[in-house]
Amino acid sequence: MSISDELQKLDELRRSGALSADEFEIAKRKVLHGSEGVSGPDHLEEIKAQNEIAQLDREWRLERENYMVHGKHGHERIPGKASSVIGGLFLVGFGIFWTVTASRMTGSSGIGPPGGAGGFGFFPLFGVLFILIGAGTSIWSFLKAGQYEEAQDRYHRRRQEILNKKQ
Repeated sequence: MSISDELQKLDELRRSGALSADEFEIAKRKVLHGSEGVSGPDHLEEIKAQNEIAQLDREWRLERENYMVHGKHGHERIPGKASSVIGGLFLVGFGIFWTVTASRMTGSSGIGPPGGAGGFGFFPLFGVLFILIGAGTSIWSFLKAGQYEEAQDRYHRRRQEILNKKQ
């Protein structure tokens, strides 16, 4: 692998969040200056540690895909707790607005037009559906965001353990 290939790989790891800015700079210096002072068993241990980190990084990239939320236009994103709550509040609020407005249009009981002429008002039910979907989606996304944060913390702790063992 050429030096430029190694630098591109390191930059990709930095952009994906697998490497911190400090780790990127250290790795870049090693690639540019080589392992001039390292030989024998020390060199072998360094290679083992690098391989272990590379394996951990590959596993994290694969695991990270499990936490992605897919948008309607094919884009992917990591769910956030705040955006989950805000999105849920928006959908629930819209559902409440819809239900109240539709109930007023069909009569206070939601059954038929004002004045008691039979028939069941389905429009208020759409508001209830929005409320249920909004609350369910918000809870699901919030839990997924929490799972992602826990997995990311485990990854960073394991990576730091490997780096500490290497030094």
